[in-house]
Amino acid sequence: QQPWPAKEVRLISPYAAGSAGSEFVARLVADKLKTLWGQAVIVENMPGASGTIGVAKLAKSAPDGYTLVISGDAAIVVATSIYKSVAYDPVKDLAPIIQISHTPNILVVNKDTGPKSLKELVETAKAKADSVSFNSVGYGTSQHMGVEQLQLMAGIKVLHVPKNGPTAPEILGGQVTASFMNITQALPFVQAGSVRALGVSGATRSPSAPDIPTIAEQGYPGFDAVAWNGLFAPAGTPDAIIRRIHADTAKVLSDATFKARLTQAGAQLIDNSTPESFAALIKSEIPRIAELVKASGIKLD
Repeated sequence: QQPWPAKEVRLISPYAAGSAGSEFVARLVADKLKTLWGQAVIVENMPGASGTIGVAKLAKSAPDGYTLVISGDAAIVVATSIYKSVAYDPVKDLAPIIQISHTPNILVVNKDTGPKSLKELVETAKAKADSVSFNSVGYGTSQHMGVEQLQLMAGIKVLHVPKNGPTAPEILGGQVTASFMNITQALPFVQAGSVRALGVSGATRSPSAPDIPTIAEQGYPGFDAVAWNGLFAPAGTPDAIIRRIHADTAKVLSDATFKARLTQAGAQLIDNSTPESFAALIKSEIPRIAELVKASGIKLD
């Protein structure tokens, strides 16, 4: 057998280019891994159905280490709860390799026409159901879960507008009221003054945007809608290859330049993730998210 890798590696990104934090991370990781491996690492965008199309493609790929995916949490721990059927079992059909980072979302609105505060947004929504609209990069994403949590905790009804691409154009153009935009996409717009930030979706303030208060501290304790992403191979991939990919990706994550780039974008690296700890996280997250989905009443064909 030839030593792995003996040819180019395909890295599936199950979101549209520039639309999600995991897509941003996938390109940075691919660029570093190709240097370590001496082989091309081709990022292939395969968006649709909250990332499940791309992850399903991975699950059906040969378990030889030449097809990988960097997926967000939506396709891994949320999809089985919101869709009636998914073309893979996230526990049985995937081999978790390493959890890479997590990223909060920033609740943003149009700088000219949007509400001036979270309180004003909630009051507007309470005055008339569906008078406030939110877009997201798809059902089951942390952006969508942020919308559902806010509806439950604030006692409001808003209009959710999912899409497969970046959410910024509709905010900038005023077609929707608000968006829980991933910080890696939102931060440049916030810093440029192109949008107004009303809050951060994580349990604590982001080190990259310390002046933006959390949703939790504005009257909604416990609010937490943070995206995470990680690297996966198909189930059945030889353990030696899994360990090699893990070790090399861990080297990438420890690189000072890589860490600085992710931190600058608002992402926070996960320390000491292993295939075993990542698998355990997934198994624990699936039932937790299922409870939120049940309370929200989300169910999709």
